[in-house]
Amino acid sequence: MIYKYYNDEKFEDFACGRVIYGRAGFPNYPVRIAGEVFKRCLEYLDKKEGITVYDPCCGGGYLLTVLGLLNPEIVINIIGSDVSDEAISLAKDNLSLLTVEGILKRKQQISDMIANFNKQSHKEALKSVEVFLNIVKNRRITPKIHCFNADVLDIESLKKYDVKTDILITDVPYGNLVSWSDENDNAINQLLNNVISVLHKNSILAISTDKGQKIKNDHFFRHEKLKIGKRVIYILQLKE
Repeated sequence: MIYKYYNDEKFEDFACGRVIYGRAGFPNYPVRIAGEVFKRCLEYLDKKEGITVYDPCCGGGYLLTVLGLLNPEIVINIIGSDVSDEAISLAKDNLSLLTVEGILKRKQQISDMIANFNKQSHKEALKSVEVFLNIVKNRRITPKIHCFNADVLDIESLKKYDVKTDILITDVPYGNLVSWSDENDNAINQLLNNVISVLHKNSILAISTDKGQKIKNDHFFRHEKLKIGKRVIYILQLKE
């Protein structure tokens, strides 16, 4: 894939475990790819600001947190759901970093680690905290954040919540770290059928899979198919 929006930018500040909370068993999403895919989704959207973003397989919220930090003047609502209670707990911690209160709490935690261990990595993390703090302090609007427990493969689970999104972006389960709640060969297409309830006619979807997973769903047409390493990313929209 040729990058259109992110070329030589450095993203050390966004490394998982530096400021953004990390935990074993929760995969991360490359920051450069996240930023690029979001901007490409925005190309197809009928509005360019006041955006609601939803990740129905949010895990620890890393992807949503990164997008909130990279697009502070565009994203105003951030929604994450996951079947795992542990994931939602971590996602709430990470998404709190989009608020001044959450950043200051994290700054104190890192300062305490410096006092106790005096590691260079913690000192570098403290510098990154200031980068994040500058972003959240200079935003015009603090985004509304909503995390909830739901199984995207269970339509009734999703219908409990009143969600409508402009951009749905997710990295679906694959590999050794995570798996679907209901293992079957049609899980991605079941996800697509279920999330129709959270879309409006102009919503844009970005679904990241590995090369072994195929998307074929008659309700959607494809704007783009991007191949990056082991990932395949489909940018989709509902058919009229």
